[in-house]
Amino acid sequence: MPKSQVRRDQFGAFLRTLRLERRLTQEELAEAAGSSVRGIREMEHGRVRSPQRRTVALLADALRLAGADRDRFVALARVERQPHDRAAVPGDRVAAPGDRAEVPGDRVAVPHDRVRRPNDSAVVVVPGELPAAVPDLAGRAEILERLSALAADVTAGRPDTASVVVLHGPPGIGKTSLAVAAGHRLSPAFAGGQLFVDLQGASPDGPVDPAEALAGLLRSLGVPDNRVPVSPAERGGLFRTLTRDRPLLVVLDNAASEAQVRPLLPAGRGCLTLVTCRRPLTGLAGAVRLPLDLLAPADGRLLLAAIIGVDRIAAEPAAADHIVTLCGRLPLAVRIAGNRLASRPQWSVGWLVDLLRDQRRRLTVLTAGDLGVRSAFEVSYRQLEPTAARVFRRASLIPGADFEPALVAAVAGIDEETAAAALEELVEAGVLLTLGDRYQFHDLVRLYAQERLDAEEQQSCRTGAHEQMVGWLLRRTRQAGSMFEPLASRVDSPFDDDRAAAYWLDRESGNWLAALRDAARRGRHADVVAVTRALHWYSDGNSHRHSWDEIFSLGVAAARAAGSPRDEAVLLNFLGWARYFCRDRNTDGLAALDRALELARRIGDRREEAWALTYTAAIFIRIGRGVAAVDHCRRAVGLFREIGYALGEHSAAGVQGGALAALGRFAEAADLHRDVLAFYARGSSGLSRTGAAVARAGTMMSLGADLAGMGRWRAAADEYARARRVFHRCGATFSEANAIHRYGLALQALAEVDAAAEALRAALALYSALCCPWWEAQTLSALAALAGSAPGRAADARLLRQRALDRCGELDAPEVRTLRASLRRELAES
Repeated sequence: MPKSQVRRDQFGAFLRTLRLERRLTQEELAEAAGSSVRGIREMEHGRVRSPQRRTVALLADALRLAGADRDRFVALARVERQPHDRAAVPGDRVAAPGDRAEVPGDRVAVPHDRVRRPNDSAVVVVPGELPAAVPDLAGRAEILERLSALAADVTAGRPDTASVVVLHGPPGIGKTSLAVAAGHRLSPAFAGGQLFVDLQGASPDGPVDPAEALAGLLRSLGVPDNRVPVSPAERGGLFRTLTRDRPLLVVLDNAASEAQVRPLLPAGRGCLTLVTCRRPLTGLAGAVRLPLDLLAPADGRLLLAAIIGVDRIAAEPAAADHIVTLCGRLPLAVRIAGNRLASRPQWSVGWLVDLLRDQRRRLTVLTAGDLGVRSAFEVSYRQLEPTAARVFRRASLIPGADFEPALVAAVAGIDEETAAAALEELVEAGVLLTLGDRYQFHDLVRLYAQERLDAEEQQSCRTGAHEQMVGWLLRRTRQAGSMFEPLASRVDSPFDDDRAAAYWLDRESGNWLAALRDAARRGRHADVVAVTRALHWYSDGNSHRHSWDEIFSLGVAAARAAGSPRDEAVLLNFLGWARYFCRDRNTDGLAALDRALELARRIGDRREEAWALTYTAAIFIRIGRGVAAVDHCRRAVGLFREIGYALGEHSAAGVQGGALAALGRFAEAADLHRDVLAFYARGSSGLSRTGAAVARAGTMMSLGADLAGMGRWRAAADEYARARRVFHRCGATFSEANAIHRYGLALQALAEVDAAAEALRAALALYSALCCPWWEAQTLSALAALAGSAPGRAADARLLRQRALDRCGELDAPEVRTLRASLRRELAES
């Protein structure tokens, strides 16, 4: 028996032994490895001549092989690829009997006739023969139209027309499907023929040498074997000569680099070359680059319907849309999901949705025969350098939707410069998306990265990386929040100023909030208390941008668990503010503030007692208890003055002015608010630049309300306009919306109806973006009043009142109940 046959039997027997030891059926192993059942069967029987390196690696992963067993498994398979035992061209995939011939990407192609000579690994289709196009290409109509227009310009000989197009995007995005479809559509315009070359840029065996590809192209153009030049330079020269006057369409699929593509570009002005690559190939001068995006939801549904039929989609439209979402709108994944449903007509669409919901099995479910999402990602992953592979795995631990290099450096345990270089390598490999200076996983790629992390790193390493990331995020969040604290020392801060700190907190909110939750779950009470306390002054200017009631609730719980009553009192005050000011939950806010007041008095903390009185007074103003609000503020001002805390004293005085205004004592209120404005103008508050500006603008708003109460609407409008500009400059969106709202009401009082309506609509847009239903309801009610006063707009007014009533929802507070009753009465009368 020949040596190669003995080795082949050994490999197949070893594969079968390993499978049985792990109690796997051939079907289960095929599904886990992204292979076909028939392929597994033929390998075990020794009838596969050349198991691909990628296939062997995937099988080893599926069998959980490591150490000596993995080495032996790979070694037994390697002999199949020795030159003496190969009938195929080096680098070619030799399919198992019954395997479907697949074009990389998300399509199925017919087998190709290959024109080759020894040592030529390029797969070249003779002119006029492109792979079969998929019949159900979806979501690419716009790009196809652009390619048609470009082809028309090329064939018409128009000057300055690009003759090279790079279709680029991540694995599974459908680059080859689009290129082949475009080739079939454009082929009538190119009388000289069409050439298709698979450059195998993502192959585990390495890309095709451009000299070998040139040899194949020359033979496909009619050059006999004995006339193909030996040197690469002469081959390139002959190719350019033969294509100078021949209008060709060339499809260079799966390119690896610019250097691989350049020698293969035809020279004729009437030629068009379509290149597909995971990278944009920015080094190709003069090329048009067309990035392929994920499918739009509607296009994903169309692709699914084309595979399984419109009737099944119509029967379960919501489930079909859910499948597209769970597939991340990736064409390859949607196609595989469709193939699975098509092969199982007894399945409901909802059944597959239930299978895909399990993130641990999603990549396995998205496998059909030897076509799989996991295997598409595997090719790119196996080509990564070790550092980039480590970054790829570890970045999957990051909880937010996107991230920066500094955070990746923390989780990977490397410096930021190395992390940035590795991230760019991942973008080049097509397994990471870039968003300016931030990065993002596709949902399915993240799942694959998590699989590799679990498979390749010990639990202790994974835990350590996670702890590094959480610790880094907590430290950086505390440092950012501290930039807003009065009289804080900022010597060691990584942020230049409070604006830079706010920018980081806004962009990293998905990550630092997840880290805070994680720390709370793990009992890191001191860290949670420190971070939540540091965020208070930042929250003042960003009141509706983050979940402050949740954040400060975590802080309260941590302070209580840590046995720190002073921290608990501080954070209860913050929580009370968040509940009434950010969530319009007055009753819940009072409950937290009552606890803060009781605790502060018990431990003798006059500062927190004063803050609890101040915040409580603000709620009393809202619910119509103006006399009690004035009393609380006077007591708070006295306490702050006793301990020499000027910022607290003037904050309480500002609220006291609001209480006086609520009682109709507008002149007294205005005097108090002017005193507070003078305090901020002196620059003695100790607040950060942004914090002081927000506090000053808030007092302008209060003064505007005083002036409005006195009937001085023009002066009030001016104060609101000044406050709006400050809030906008500081990025305090909710406060900006409030200023615009009040400005609109002032203009309404001045009978400037059109300007008032414009301002109110602008405020409504901001409130809607921040999801502030109570403030939306008030603004809609004001717009309804404007519409109701205009001739012929009764229907508009009714619609606006109905929308306002809907936005009142289930909110339960005196002011809400009053507005709700008023709206219902007006609707009944209209």
